[in-house]
Amino acid sequence: MEHSGTFIVLEGPDGSGKTTQIGRIETYLRERGADFVSTREPGGVLVAEKIRSVILGVDHAMSGLTECLLYAAARREHLLQKVIPALEAGRIVICDRYVMSSLSYQGYGRELGDAVLDINKRAINVDGFEYWPDMNIYLDVTPEIGLQRIHEKNDGREINRLDLEAEGFHRKVREGYLQLVRDYESQFTTVDASQNEDDVFADIKEVLDTLLFKREAN
Repeated sequence: MEHSGTFIVLEGPDGSGKTTQIGRIETYLRERGADFVSTREPGGVLVAEKIRSVILGVDHAMSGLTECLLYAAARREHLLQKVIPALEAGRIVICDRYVMSSLSYQGYGRELGDAVLDINKRAINVDGFEYWPDMNIYLDVTPEIGLQRIHEKNDGREINRLDLEAEGFHRKVREGYLQLVRDYESQFTTVDASQNEDDVFADIKEVLDTLLFKREAN
């Protein structure tokens, strides 16, 4: 299905700074007068937020496949209720996580493999059209740095069930992301998230300017 909007996703391991950078993106797009929606996964709409509380609750033990299916269910409703209407209205959608997160965390981290892609292709298929982002901006950081940031900060960030996984799990997640960047090269822009916050945003801003405002420069 054709639409006139632009779909941009921020991806990255835990502690990569996505939430901070999305806040800066929102400020920048407001300054540019852009018509945008900022959202997150899992979440963004009521039913998906409720699923989020189940998936990420520290007391909610579950199998990797259950986790994968819950993410896909939340994604489906978020897509139908929020993302697609915004894209069809010609708006920019900035999303914290999407399919590549599932491929990394459940496909590689939980070692579920290709089953995760199959499940998610069903979740993002609407009337025969699969909704993939125009660009995934991948914030790359090692597990050592990411986990150190999570446990050192006291800025109100939620500590969820996945944050508490062993370092080996987070290492597999990052390795998964790096493999996905190779496999889906045209769908990714990689930013070194070990840099300071200003330098990370400067790199992200270059991507936004190219995707969203390039016609103004011509």
